[in-house]
This record gives sequence, structure tokens and C-alpha cells, in this order.
Amino acid sequence: MLSTQIAETFPRSQPRNSGHQRVQKSKIYAAIQQRADSMGIELTDERLEAVDFVLDFYTHCEDCRNARQLMKVMDQEFADKGGKKYLYKLFPKGPLSQIHELTDLPDLRNQTDNGFGTSY
Repeated sequence: MLSTQIAETFPRSQPRNSGHQRVQKSKIYAAIQQRADSMGIELTDERLEAVDFVLDFYTHCEDCRNARQLMKVMDQEFADKGGKKYLYKLFPKGPLSQIHELTDLPDLRNQTDNGFGTSY
């Protein structure tokens, strides 16, 4: 989870030194565009903003595979635009699931809750 200090300043704070490699966004944009094309997703500025946020999260997190924590942080970050509701409008099949598929990041723990039919 994010510490209170990091959560307050995320994603503008200094990267954590927890063994995770800094994600090189500039090197993966072509691959993201290619995956988006194959998925039939148009990469609008709004969608890219959410993708960038997740990539930034991976440079600051202690537990990058915690879906619930990431969704909570994203809900707070995009609260002025509608939070989770806004993110689900951008990514109807689940913001975290689709963003992770676009960016080829590893699946998150509890990314899909089959008991409730929820996909983060």
C-alpha cells in the first residue's frame, strides 16, 4: 500500500526505492497504440491520462499488485471528473483490467471479483 505521505503527494512525489524498476513510458507508447488498435480502443487524451496515471503509480508504489488500493487512488485522483464512474465510461470493461492489458503490465490481485461480477 501507499504510505500516507506518498498518498498525499502521489504521483508528483519522488519514486520509491522498493526494487521496482521505473516504467519507461516513452518506450512503450508504440506498443500501447498497437494493442489499443487491436482492442478497438481509441486512445483519447482522457484515456492516455488514466494510462499515464497507472504507469506513474508503478514508480511510487510499495505493493503494485493491489487492485483495490490502485482503484482507490485512481478514484481520488479523478474525483473532480467523476471518479470511478468516469473511469468506467473511459474503460467499460474495467479501467484497471483494460489499462493493464494495454500497457502489458502484470495482472493485479483481485482484479476481477467473479462473486460480484466486478472487474476493476
